[in-house]
Amino acid sequence: MKKNCALVALLVVLGSFQAFSQNQIITGGWVFDTSSKSFKKNQGIYLVNGHFGDGNEKVLNWEVKSLTDEDYILPGLIDLHAHYRVSYDGKAYDDTVAMPKIFLANGITSTFPAGEIEPEKMWDLQKGIDAGRKPGPRILHSGPYFGTAAPDWNPNFTEQDIRKRVDVWAAKGAYGFKAKGISSDHLQALIDQAHKHNLTVTGHLNSGFRNSVNPQEAIEMGIDRVEHFLGGRLMPDSIDAYQSLKQIDPEDPRLSEIIELYIEKGVYFDATLATYGAIGMVDSPVFFDFAYEELYFTDFTDSIIKQAGESAFNELCALIYPVKQGVLKRYYDAGGLITIGTDRPLLLENYLGGGIGGFFIHREMAAMVEIGIPAADVLYFATQQNAEALGIADKTGSIKKGNWGDLIIIKGNPLEDITRTRTVHTVVKGGRIYDSRSLLDAAKGKLGPER
Repeated sequence: MKKNCALVALLVVLGSFQAFSQNQIITGGWVFDTSSKSFKKNQGIYLVNGHFGDGNEKVLNWEVKSLTDEDYILPGLIDLHAHYRVSYDGKAYDDTVAMPKIFLANGITSTFPAGEIEPEKMWDLQKGIDAGRKPGPRILHSGPYFGTAAPDWNPNFTEQDIRKRVDVWAAKGAYGFKAKGISSDHLQALIDQAHKHNLTVTGHLNSGFRNSVNPQEAIEMGIDRVEHFLGGRLMPDSIDAYQSLKQIDPEDPRLSEIIELYIEKGVYFDATLATYGAIGMVDSPVFFDFAYEELYFTDFTDSIIKQAGESAFNELCALIYPVKQGVLKRYYDAGGLITIGTDRPLLLENYLGGGIGGFFIHREMAAMVEIGIPAADVLYFATQQNAEALGIADKTGSIKKGNWGDLIIIKGNPLEDITRTRTVHTVVKGGRIYDSRSLLDAAKGKLGPER
């Protein structure tokens, strides 16, 4: 009897924010065409068994959802630096309760965690999501960090240890790997072995300081993507990357060398631009709280955040942010490949400024538009280009037959005002339709430690 009651309760909760029909048609509104980077009148989007169809399927009973001319449809957003991590009092964990709902509610249908603190726990989360027991985005697993950021990392790992670690997580279904705090020898082994599995590698690297790896060195090794810092000669190995970055002149002619290397090698750059503005507590409309985000924290977490004082890192990032703005715009103007990620772990012992990961993708897009990158390109980065960077453009990133049935519906044209991406009201992931507000309501008061 108790089991039956529990099952009924679960079904009631799930039913409050999701609906699923095997075969659906979405009519009306406007749809973003990634090939032309423009919106076109929606002639009908077909969802068949969790994938996009073309209407030629032998289906007798379609369920129809009708939209208005105020509705704009985008492929599901992809976050390529999506942290689920929460840490406090020396303890870190991946949140699988509130974060998944917040990501999905904001239109993020796929996340690359960029290094998982508890990879087995994240795999269990994915199983629950895939089975329809839990709401959340696709977990495009990165497995554990490769480097000192991993709780179980051993700096004395041999090359064979690295290759075995890659093999184990590739066999589990990882979509790629992330290095952080890694040596050159270990990174080379990681890249070589990941590529044998046709998987990509990205890295939070450094300047070369204290035997760290400069992104330029990693590009020569064959890395696929780089996070945060372009690298190159403008980041001398005599000081840490953060300290050197604040001194860089975005107009320095030497910056062209590293930009040209990225373009020549086809390496993607995930600038995580907005997170540095948030950490630096920059006064800009980009960083205004548009979602009453304190409502999603536990009372204890909220009290800690309100007591947080300004740190030296906050001050440093305030200096770094305008440099990153100038560097990214120059990189874009040169034709560099850009991806979009949020990089918003909830670090309560080292407060990173306001903004929860799920909501933050809208700030990242707005920050790029603010420096002069066209909104059409930014939307393309967050969908098609992110999929291409991870090697999954044959599965997602655009609304076309055979791709995962992932899309979001917003109010108003984001090409006219990029902040309209914040008006997500409906999310479709794998053919399941979710109400954004219901997802957010279910996450309130649940993010962070209780005490």
